[in-house]
Amino acid sequence: MDDVFARFSDDRWDDFLDELDKIRVSVVDPAERQQMKVTARRDAREAGTQPLLVRMALADHYLNLLAIGVWAGDESWRADLRDLVVSLVPAEDESRDDALLSSVIAVVLAQLLQDARLRGGSEADVIARSAWDKAQEWAAYAEDRHVERLLYASTEAGARVVTASEVQEVIELATAAADDQHAETIAALETEGFTAEFMNGVWVVEGEFRNAVRAAARAITLTGHGCVLARNIRSSAVMLWHENTLAMADSKVPRWRVYPMLAPVTPQSKFSGGEGLPFTRETHPLAPAPEVVRRLADAVGVNLSHLLAALR
Repeated sequence: MDDVFARFSDDRWDDFLDELDKIRVSVVDPAERQQMKVTARRDAREAGTQPLLVRMALADHYLNLLAIGVWAGDESWRADLRDLVVSLVPAEDESRDDALLSSVIAVVLAQLLQDARLRGGSEADVIARSAWDKAQEWAAYAEDRHVERLLYASTEAGARVVTASEVQEVIELATAAADDQHAETIAALETEGFTAEFMNGVWVVEGEFRNAVRAAARAITLTGHGCVLARNIRSSAVMLWHENTLAMADSKVPRWRVYPMLAPVTPQSKFSGGEGLPFTRETHPLAPAPEVVRRLADAVGVNLSHLLAALR
């Protein structure tokens, strides 16, 4: 660990932000960038053995390097920053200033969520999600007075910085998630342009989408196994997904269609083709519902009669 971080080894919480200001850098020689990345990665790997204030300073240093363009065009910073923010979750016996620690965590999470989604499947999405799952409950207690001093501004080519509004979105989502177990899912669906509500075990999504089946497929892929009703003024579609089986029906073709759903196939990829529905050999009348559909409804805890009414 670089000697520059030794100043954070003592429990001097009141001085933390002032000490950060002393070690921040505003420019770096392009010839030194590679070595700076190597050193930052080493420090990230060793962070878990350091005192909490040192870990916080290392996380801020990583943000500093991003802000001056050290990682321009290189996305490998995400995994290291994820490990750093996870290391910030304190042990029960560690002394801490909750508001200050939470503010650092919120800013780092905002950086990881930049160009990433909590419910997506890209590498950036998966990394952001793993960081969020470990640290999000702390982000809810961030305070503006600390966040303001933790933000960077930069005009360097390839710089990555987060804004106060991006951090505020993280804080609001973390706060909502603490009060509502569905807050993250609703936020993910709203990002897709849906209005979403969880009603009696069913995710009801509405919007200006042209194709209700594709909307249902996108929504149920985001929410995971369960039940989705997608509807607009023209049509509606229902999907039930449990384990390796998916059943769907829509108001335009009032029949149940059953599909095997084996990874890496998702409902979204299954129904992302042309305008027609993907082929299946297993189709059934809408009512009475076949045994396979009844089993799916029981497994995900929804009332089939309510679903059928929504399709008529």
